Parts: sequence; structure tokens; C-alpha cells
Amino acid sequence: MEMLFHVTLGLMGFGVLIGLVYFSLWAVLHKMLPPVLDPLLFREPWFQKSELVNYQFFPLSLIRSLNYSYLLAWPDMAKRRRFKGLDRKLPVRAGLIVLCRIHISAAFAGTLVAIFYFSIALYALFFL
Repeated sequence: MEMLFHVTLGLMGFGVLIGLVYFSLWAVLHKMLPPVLDPLLFREPWFQKSELVNYQFFPLSLIRSLNYSYLLAWPDMAKRRRFKGLDRKLPVRAGLIVLCRIHISAAFAGTLVAIFYFSIALYALFFL
């Protein structure tokens, strides 16, 4: 029982750390990516007409920044889904690509932490 408490507490702390990294990077990338990538990517066929209208304003503009971050972090995966047919080189620096990879990796790590955390909660609920 005590070990379960320590694991849960550790996961909570790790989740908070991941959240701080993720949301602070999202705020920074939200300010840096749209001015550079909007003229090239924020149009059809990569975004639907309704998205072109809705993603111009906060808070939905954060989704547009998340799409750009995903494209820069793992272009092969993003080009299979939203950015099909994109073959041009994007004008971004290598440091920004590294920040995008950290950002998306933090999102995946946060998802894993949430899965483990809720698994522990279900275990504690049904088996303790």
C-alpha cells in the first residue's frame, strides 16, 4: 500500500513537470510559429474552410499552432494525415524543430503518465 502511494505521488509530480514543459512550450511556439508558417500553410487544402475561419482567433488558434508543431516535430507522420502533398522545405531554424520535438514528446509522455495514473486509480478502486 505504501509503495502504491509513492508511485502515485511520483506520477503526479512527473505529470506536473511534463505539464509545465508542455504548456510553456506551447505558449512560446504559439507566438513563434504562426507568423512564419501561416503564409505558407494556413490555407486550403491543408485546412478546411471552417478551420480557416475558426483557427484565426484564440483559443482555437492554439490548435493551429499544435498542428504546426506536429508538422515540424515529425513531418513524415504529419504529412500522412493533415499535410498530404506538402513537399516544400519550411523556413524554420533547427532550434525551433528541437523545441517542437520536445513539445510533442511531452504530449506523448503526458498521455502515458495519465494512462498509468488512471490504471493505478482503477487498481486501488477495485483491488484494495
